Amino acid sequence: MPGLNLGNLRPFLDEEEKFARSIKPDDARAAIAQRMLAIIAEARVNLRPSADSTANYVPNKQIVEELITLRYEADLIAGRKKG
Repeated sequence: MPGLNLGNLRPFLDEEEKFARSIKPDDARAAIAQRMLAIIAEARVNLRPSADSTANYVPNKQIVEELITLRYEADLIAGRKKG
């Protein structure tokens, strides 16, 4: 993801949450969306404000990797569904 700033996780979490919430409960990707939302919720609870009011969270890289992997899985399912 070009331009991703691991020091400020909020915009990334916002974008991934928007994606996960767009998936309907009857969609084949619903379980993945729920996992994404759980990761996002946990990350938000642990966000700590920094001096410049951005959010810093120690395992940012791990959270980003997990969410990117889940989104990739959701995209694969969506691609199979279309094809």
